[in-house]
Amino acid sequence: MKFDIAAKLVLPSQRAFVVHAGRARVNYDEFVQNDIVFLEAPYLRLGDISLNSKGNVRRAIRRSIALRNHAETTGSQQPSELTKDYDDGTFQESDLQTLSGSVARLYGRAKKGDLVIVPGRDSYDGLYRPVIRFGEIASDFSASDIYDGNRLASQKVPFRKVRWLNVVPRKEISIRLERRIGKPPAVREIKIDRDSDELLRHAYDSYIFEGNSSSVVSADKYDAADFVVLNRASDLIAFLVSAHAVVSRNVGSPLSIGDIEAFTEQHFRDARVENIEVDFASPGYWRIFGASVSLAAFVALGIAVLSSGVPANVLASGIEVTNSVSPEDGTAKDLEKSMNLLLRSVDKLQLHKAVRTANNAKKAIGLQSSTKQTN
Repeated sequence: MKFDIAAKLVLPSQRAFVVHAGRARVNYDEFVQNDIVFLEAPYLRLGDISLNSKGNVRRAIRRSIALRNHAETTGSQQPSELTKDYDDGTFQESDLQTLSGSVARLYGRAKKGDLVIVPGRDSYDGLYRPVIRFGEIASDFSASDIYDGNRLASQKVPFRKVRWLNVVPRKEISIRLERRIGKPPAVREIKIDRDSDELLRHAYDSYIFEGNSSSVVSADKYDAADFVVLNRASDLIAFLVSAHAVVSRNVGSPLSIGDIEAFTEQHFRDARVENIEVDFASPGYWRIFGASVSLAAFVALGIAVLSSGVPANVLASGIEVTNSVSPEDGTAKDLEKSMNLLLRSVDKLQLHKAVRTANNAKKAIGLQSSTKQTN
């Protein structure tokens, strides 16, 4: 059996950029439908300049203004195509000065894998609601990536390819993150640190960041009639948290777990769990925060394994674990060893009971995690 933990390893080099979709979010639908982001800078050409040079960026912007004026003015003289023919001095106009910095950030500083945060509006139940959309820059910048939009301001603009990850109602964004997102027209960078890791929770179901981990276990079919099933699922999560505390210290050493409930009561306080966020408004979920690189992913893996529908005796023979999102990270193989040790250590009847509980919860309340079975 193979399972993919799909956990994003957030590196110190990863950045996050807020990109506003024009005034009144007029470009938002084009962003979403075309998997791109861009600035309203028609006829901007960047292939012949260094984006690290403020002067060259200003020259390219002045050239784009001249080219746009020519394209929109019948009988005008063709302007020069050479950047050296344009002034590199500081703009007096504040909007062009802002655009200059935005061009450098979006097309120069932002790299493949960096987060993109876009405020907008989505339709939900026939009504429009303010949202924040999260994505990742999907490729390195190429000056040949040019988009012709629906408006004059989006004609022949350079763009960045984006892989959209998640969309969140704006009301669910904290005031602290709301302030960092700010208002248009600026493209701004948000530093990814412990004070702003909320944006990681909105972007990724599962991630590893600065020695900590976070994963989601959801139950989107829950209603009040399934309260008992919900509590049993919570007990299962508590068992997996407790198991990580023991197994992570004893990989390779034989264990014997004869009573899951007693084991949980004995070892839960030893777990390096930072928090378990529980929200059963709609949809319902648990988000596990671990003060270790593997705790949250271990719980998500355990839920996926136990609810896979595979008989307990087959699971006890061993599983394989991969990480498709960050294949370079070694956490997947560490988790494979830890989970196989746990599956071998639980009494057969107790493991069968845990499997039955997980599968009942999957059927009744939609129990599932960010880890997916791949075969």
